[in-house]
Amino acid sequence: MTATAPTPVVQSKSDAVPPTVSPTPARPVTVRGELIKKVGQESSWGYDDTGITLHFKVTSIAPIECDMSGAKPSGTALAVGLEIATDANFFGPLEVNGVDGQISFGSYYWRGYEPDGTRMNSVDSSAANNCLQDRGRLIPDYFGTGEKLKGLVILDVTTPTGTIVFNPAGGDGWAWKY
Repeated sequence: MTATAPTPVVQSKSDAVPPTVSPTPARPVTVRGELIKKVGQESSWGYDDTGITLHFKVTSIAPIECDMSGAKPSGTALAVGLEIATDANFFGPLEVNGVDGQISFGSYYWRGYEPDGTRMNSVDSSAANNCLQDRGRLIPDYFGTGEKLKGLVILDVTTPTGTIVFNPAGGDGWAWKY
């Protein structure tokens, strides 16, 4: 039995596989899937049918001295500066007092991670929620369509450095190092 050599296949230019397009760079994410952001970098959120309807950015992350008497933070009180805008099509994941489509940037919707990746049990505490006498510096608890906001959210973190994550709807969220 004699073996036959394989017949080479020749493709004409019209049959050739089109050149591959260079992939766009992958978005940087944490091992948990949160989108990694830098202070001052814009973030956005929206739905496929309405497009991007929420724009926000963390403008600062810094320790803050609480000026209200009472409970002290269990770790470090961390002030997260925010600028937020929603458009006319915004519809958030929360219902508040019977009103659908709201969102909150309150400390309850944030998580903290120590530098080694260990999750902090909570960054939401009564000390964080009652840190500042001037409550006008804080982002409102809830808001919805057509809002523009600037202010702070206070987190009670267990380590002086680490990562904070905002996750308002149980998805992957956004992460910032502090």
